[in-house]
Amino acid sequence: MKILPVFLPQMGCKENCVFCDQGSATGVSKAPELSKIDELVESYKYSAAQFEIAFYGGTFTGLSESVQEFYLNWANRYIKQGICAGIRISTRPDQIDEQRLRFLKNHNVSFIEIGAQSFDELVLKKSNRGHGAEDIEKACKLMRDMGIDYGLHLMVGLPADDERKDLLSAWKTVDIGARTCRIHPTLVLKNSALAKLFADGEYKPLSLENAIDICSKMVAILESHNVKVIRVGLFIPDDLEHNVIAGPYHPRFGELVRTDLVKKIVSHIKPSKIVYTHRQENLLNAVNLPAQTGEEFGFLIDGRFLSWKDALTEYVSGGVRDVRATQERYITTNRKCI
Repeated sequence: MKILPVFLPQMGCKENCVFCDQGSATGVSKAPELSKIDELVESYKYSAAQFEIAFYGGTFTGLSESVQEFYLNWANRYIKQGICAGIRISTRPDQIDEQRLRFLKNHNVSFIEIGAQSFDELVLKKSNRGHGAEDIEKACKLMRDMGIDYGLHLMVGLPADDERKDLLSAWKTVDIGARTCRIHPTLVLKNSALAKLFADGEYKPLSLENAIDICSKMVAILESHNVKVIRVGLFIPDDLEHNVIAGPYHPRFGELVRTDLVKKIVSHIKPSKIVYTHRQENLLNAVNLPAQTGEEFGFLIDGRFLSWKDALTEYVSGGVRDVRATQERYITTNRKCI
């Protein structure tokens, strides 16, 4: 489903997260006029049969109910016309409660993306998130109980973070019932609080190589357990790339992560041939394997076809010690029924 994003930069945000500066990342410093979005809707009508309108960039449920209603009533006009298939919003876990969810359901919000970032308490504290892991769990339980689909947003390389914590966050995302996940590495944006920490030598960003390695393992964990990873990496417009002071930024970060994951799986299962569709053509140069086209992406091993999903499952369950060990640690020490 195509998404029409409406950015409400840091609107409704009660905290100033150390990594955040919407203006540096998007170039958007104020909410767009609805007349301008109406024009965008008209252009979307010709490129997609239906699409969802998504209110991103701020804490939607942190806005006053009247402001939320203003935007939701605008979007609902297009639902009534059969143009828009649904409404998405992004928010914080501590700005979710039963009353807010009931209000959103009554206004046709069908999907909520929660900015979780991490399930590690120290990482959340050092990032000035203003909430704990328990708030994420409570919010997801409420949404699940009320029949609202949801996804999580995770970050790697935050202050006090490490690979073990990132992989644990991926396992927790699986366990918490998220349908989707976005992952991106922490970038030092020009006007963020993190920029000062970096300048003072108090924060060291991940290298590009480490960020790719960690994110590819997280994608493997998530997608092998049916959590769709809808984006890897932060999109920065070309004319704003100078606002990234430091960190593992690459305009094709998601592609690099997917390629790295394919390499890892090939190294583990040692197939004789890769079977690809037109969507995977860009991966062929990354693996030194004979290739053939097919109806489904996967591999041949001794003449037997192994689908991509099954290859992911095999890789996660038995192929990589640190991925498997993190799962075992999570199950024995961190897992809760919520």
